[in-house]
Amino acid sequence: MENFKKTGTRTMNVELVLATRMLKRSSVIYILCPLFFLLRSQNAFVTSLVSGIIVAVGFYMGAVIMSYSAKISLSFYYFAAIFGYIFRLIFIFGLLLLFRSLYSIDELAMSLTVPIVFLSMLFLEMAMVIKRKDRDLDWANDNSS
Repeated sequence: MENFKKTGTRTMNVELVLATRMLKRSSVIYILCPLFFLLRSQNAFVTSLVSGIIVAVGFYMGAVIMSYSAKISLSFYYFAAIFGYIFRLIFIFGLLLLFRSLYSIDELAMSLTVPIVFLSMLFLEMAMVIKRKDRDLDWANDNSS
């Protein structure tokens, strides 16, 4: 599986570029969600901010896993796609539980921030793929479908 594009002397890793763009596009979500919870309390703001960052790190970590597994083999890439998702969920919820044990969280803020950020990132990226905003990536130029 070829997921790298030569750009001059550099090699572009498609999954990492997509993940970086996704995080930049969804940065509005990370700003608005905690600000909304600041109306509730400072504790809710901190909880929402940290929860959003944990979800974003989980998404980026998934892209790292996928990109490096693609270097190894196509079979390992598929394996990483299936079990990487489970691993990311365990990672996200593990860090959320650790955060909950270390800090007096606002449970409403956490329980709303995680799905809002998670689903917003998914839908935003789905919309960008449908609109074909990432045409500069090598596999995105395939017009066979």
